[in-house]
Amino acid sequence: MIDQHMTLLDVVYKYPETEAIFHSFDAILEQCILCSNLFDSIDTVCKLYHLNQAEMLMRLNMVIE
Repeated sequence: MIDQHMTLLDVVYKYPETEAIFHSFDAILEQCILCSNLFDSIDTVCKLYHLNQAEMLMRLNMVIE
């Protein structure tokens, strides 16, 4: 299970299928979230960009099931 304390790198390394979920936020942010924040936690990224953390975690966990 993916939680808010995991870094983006940890998530993508352990669950490569999550990369598409992270890239789905690129258009919203107008930048590559993995390029800019690979070493940040999900919690940090969501706070930094004002993203809905619950939604991101739900989408990430759904794709790994």
